[in-house]
Amino acid sequence: MATYCFPKILYIIVIVFCPSSITNNSFITLDCNSPLTGIHNHRIVLVCEYKSHWEKNCNISWNFNVNSHSTEIPCTSDNETTGQKQKRCVTDYKKVSLIIEKSEIVDEGNYQIFINCGPGGYKYKNVQLLIHAPYTVLQVSKRIEGGEKGLSCTTLGYPLEKPHWKNENGTNLAANLSVTQTKDKLFNITTYIPVIGELCTINYSCSLCYKNSCISTRLECPNNETFSQSKEEKIRTIFGIHLSLGLIIVLLILLALLVAFSSSKFFKIMQTEDGLE
Repeated sequence: MATYCFPKILYIIVIVFCPSSITNNSFITLDCNSPLTGIHNHRIVLVCEYKSHWEKNCNISWNFNVNSHSTEIPCTSDNETTGQKQKRCVTDYKKVSLIIEKSEIVDEGNYQIFINCGPGGYKYKNVQLLIHAPYTVLQVSKRIEGGEKGLSCTTLGYPLEKPHWKNENGTNLAANLSVTQTKDKLFNITTYIPVIGELCTINYSCSLCYKNSCISTRLECPNNETFSQSKEEKIRTIFGIHLSLGLIIVLLILLALLVAFSSSKFFKIMQTEDGLE
């Protein structure tokens, strides 16, 4: 009987005196905000709060994975000794922060915080960081290549968004899109649309929407250029009117000559018939 009870007694002793070996994570709670969106070239702070019943200090570190390569950022008393000047870990009472100075697009990705309290247990959480670079003001300009002319709209930002051309009725127009990336991984976007007619008088607008905000602009022409174009249009209109009037006058003259010729011929015939009588 004693032999049969011994394993049970040993199991109870292990549970009572070594609870951490059975429930290793029950002594730590960890909460983090995820996903988190940060602004490009600004400071970003990833914050996590934890509670531990372990009275001794715990080892805390952050891990950043990019292109299957993991970088560890330990939280130490002297953050400069970690070799991470752009990223540094700051610990406060029950709070751990990863500070990213002058964030870059390459900082976007998945971060993992790991808290190891030894016999007091361990815990980890994943935090997803998204980087947003607000798009620059839309630049609309004229483009004339060969016999084709049109309008181009250019902007710079991140993540990838596509500008759209719209006519005066708000209808989207088909356009050619060109996308390149800068050294900072920002998207340089240009969209082009061919135009028939005067570029400064057409009412097309270029717009870009991201989340709940939209920006829009159209081609701005100097007043003298618009005036010169309107003056040219007036000249063409006046010339067309004069040409039409000239053609009408020529037709009337030809018609009058035809009537006069017909009348004179008729009179000659009448005179000839009178002479014969």
